[in-house]
Amino acid sequence: MNKYLKETLKIVKETPYLDNLLEVYPSEEIERGKKVEYFSPNLQEIFEKKKSKKLIEELIKLKKKGFKFPIEDPYVSILSYVPQIIEKNPKTINKISEKLYKLSYEKLKENLEIPKKASRRIGPMFREWLKKKYKFVEEKDIEKESFVFLKGGDKKLKNFAIENLKCKFEDLTKGVDFIAKLGKNYIIGTAKFITDFGGSQTGSFYEALNFVRKTEVPENVIKIGIVDGIIWFTKEGKLKEEIMKIKDEEFIFSVLLLDEFLKERRDY
Repeated sequence: MNKYLKETLKIVKETPYLDNLLEVYPSEEIERGKKVEYFSPNLQEIFEKKKSKKLIEELIKLKKKGFKFPIEDPYVSILSYVPQIIEKNPKTINKISEKLYKLSYEKLKENLEIPKKASRRIGPMFREWLKKKYKFVEEKDIEKESFVFLKGGDKKLKNFAIENLKCKFEDLTKGVDFIAKLGKNYIIGTAKFITDFGGSQTGSFYEALNFVRKTEVPENVIKIGIVDGIIWFTKEGKLKEEIMKIKDEEFIFSVLLLDEFLKERRDY
């Protein structure tokens, strides 16, 4: 267990850990900033006249523009992905519409415009925090800099890591969340904020482990997993055993230690 992991466990236990995380991952819900009337001026008429097929088509269009579908239904995602099957499945459309018609139009509109949960924006929050603290440049300018982060989404960063840095990833490894250049060296990393145990949340911890343990990198590249949240409060069981087995060369630690980690590795 390296000093960064030891320090992570210490700050979780001895400091206002959650308060400090608020700078990186604010808990406020985010307004969508969109109004239904602008994107669908005829929605109220379609709803009140109970044109079910047209209503579902319109709500799916709004969903693709960033609105939330106004009810929970297991078939909505399928219909959104393959809208051409709406015509072929009238019973499904009627079932969904029956749920929608139990709402008033004002409630339907309110549900469409409901703010995004903070948990849905964890990845963007991390990147926004990075951009406030560090300098970012385009790929064409990165070699000119001593200490800088590379602009781009996870796929672009992963491609840079593969093509320029000669990294080799596992088939199931998701995108890279950040790449930093420190002198002649690079750091590639993934970032996870785990809010609960079980399912995809615990899976995120194992994704970070997989990233650090199985990604093949050349000598001038360091791989790290930034992990925060409930995982560090694990008291026993398989997860606790997995944490205690993390090796010295496997850099997995809290975002609160990222700046210290970078400072110790700058090579101007």
